[in-house]
Amino acid sequence: MLTERIWSGNSLRNFHYLIACAESGEALAVDPLEWRLCLEAARKRGWEITQILNTHEHTDHTGGNAGLKAATHAKVAAHAAAAARIGGVDRGLARGDVIKVGRTVELECLDTPGHTLSHICLLSRTQEPALFCGDTLFNAGAGNCFNGGDPEKLYDSFVTQLARLPDETRVFPGHEYLARPPARTRRSCSGRRAIMTRPRRW
Repeated sequence: MLTERIWSGNSLRNFHYLIACAESGEALAVDPLEWRLCLEAARKRGWEITQILNTHEHTDHTGGNAGLKAATHAKVAAHAAAAARIGGVDRGLARGDVIKVGRTVELECLDTPGHTLSHICLLSRTQEPALFCGDTLFNAGAGNCFNGGDPEKLYDSFVTQLARLPDETRVFPGHEYLARPPARTRRSCSGRRAIMTRPRRW
């Protein structure tokens, strides 16, 4: 599995991700708000974006769907319960569904409500597991519940799912909330290593 982290440089401090198959060059774009940056990064790597994944329905994660879909004809996948709010979704996802990218990449969908009631994370069960977690978990804390979320559900998502992931799991969050912004683009497997400890009640 090849992973490209793309720093948006916008005021919302978004991260976007490309997850690619090393054999076929097919790629999945995760939450591609600044879709032109994703398209540029894919072209530089010789990858073809064939799928788009939205972790949840907030427009700072879905706002690039139309542009990227028009440029690539990629299929859009998202939580089935959020599909109507997002619009243009080709595949509704539920807990346990698997997204295949090319011939070598399989990503398991985790249903992780809390930041919103319809939020998914993607988990690669590779030798070094990777979690693409949208706004559920950040490098500096947990997702807020201000815009349609529920703190009890977020707590449950941590206790029953995220806290049980292997310690070596790499976390790829939807935003950069540390003080110093990262380089615009970083190469494969450059996500910050998260320490998966038991969460506290917020």
